[in-house]
Amino acid sequence: MFTLAFALLAWANGAFCLLVLPVSDPRVVWAGSALMALVSLTAPWLRHRPATMAVVVALVGGALYTTDTVWRALAAEGGLVWPLLAAAWASANLVARARAPRQYVVGGAALVAYVLAAAAVHLPGGVPVLETLNASAPVLGGVSLSLFTRLAEARRARAAQEARERVLLAENARADERGRLAREMHDVVSHEVSLIVLQAGALAVSSRDPEVRAAADGIRAAGSRAVEELRGIIGVLHDPAANRPEPPGPARGEDAPDPLAPVDPARAAGQRVEVVSDTDLDALPAHTARALHRVVQESLANARKHAPEEPVRLSLRSTPGGVVFEATNPRSSTGPILAGAGIGLEGLRTRVEMLGGGLEAGPTDDGAFRVSVVLPVDSEENP
Repeated sequence: MFTLAFALLAWANGAFCLLVLPVSDPRVVWAGSALMALVSLTAPWLRHRPATMAVVVALVGGALYTTDTVWRALAAEGGLVWPLLAAAWASANLVARARAPRQYVVGGAALVAYVLAAAAVHLPGGVPVLETLNASAPVLGGVSLSLFTRLAEARRARAAQEARERVLLAENARADERGRLAREMHDVVSHEVSLIVLQAGALAVSSRDPEVRAAADGIRAAGSRAVEELRGIIGVLHDPAANRPEPPGPARGEDAPDPLAPVDPARAAGQRVEVVSDTDLDALPAHTARALHRVVQESLANARKHAPEEPVRLSLRSTPGGVVFEATNPRSSTGPILAGAGIGLEGLRTRVEMLGGGLEAGPTDDGAFRVSVVLPVDSEENP
């Protein structure tokens, strides 16, 4: 639109010339208008060559100013508008887009020649300095506009950089807080859990009742697992990168937990758990097995909190593109219900989504509560 407006301005300048000045040969006017319109229409290509654009504008403007035709007479009367705007446009484009010193030298020299040609139109009847300043006004205006635009862009870039620095400072502050929380967790929770483990061990040794010894051994084993889990959490708090999911790799090895490992301790604690699975757990990638282990663990914990007397049904089935897990348990009607904040499920949702899967949790139509997780598995790794 801008180039089209410039082209229309060129023809309007020619029509104005025919109206206000006696013209012996209108073809000269229309030829000049056609030349200015042609330069206007080629501006979209010339703007990416700022030095070339300045040279072209200077040549066209200089030809109109220096050739003894009706255009020179119109310029002397102040009615030649197109070269003024074109010079401002070319100078602004030169400052904005020129990158090499050669472009500045060539474009600057062309604009200086344009200014001298424009000043020469009025020199016989005016003061050289004033006429030169008057002729250079479009060029100086274009340069000033471009410099103002670049200054505004620099200010916006600086503001964006300051915003990024504030984000980094906030992240550093959070990292320091994570480290402080990790130290407090280690000092408080680990100490208390270790005491529970020691007391359970002492009870297992001193008691003569087999059921008490078995329960104490179970408490000691659960406490030991809790301490190991706590160490992993502290590692995540010290190193946020440790919370990222492992990259897809081969089937799980010794370092990856069994996804259904939390079932046996839950059953030993009295929780009724039914497992239905058609999935080869040993063929799952390590990152998938670890995520499923956390999902099973959290699902059983939620069931113990909200419906401790109700059975839990765990289902694992393979699909062409992954594995689907569901945990379903009825709502408790008689047993105690422990309050929860839902933070565990949200953490699982984040972990599952980072692996490209999805998690849904909520009540069903028959009044039960269901946790459904879909995890993708690379077909080449788990055919």
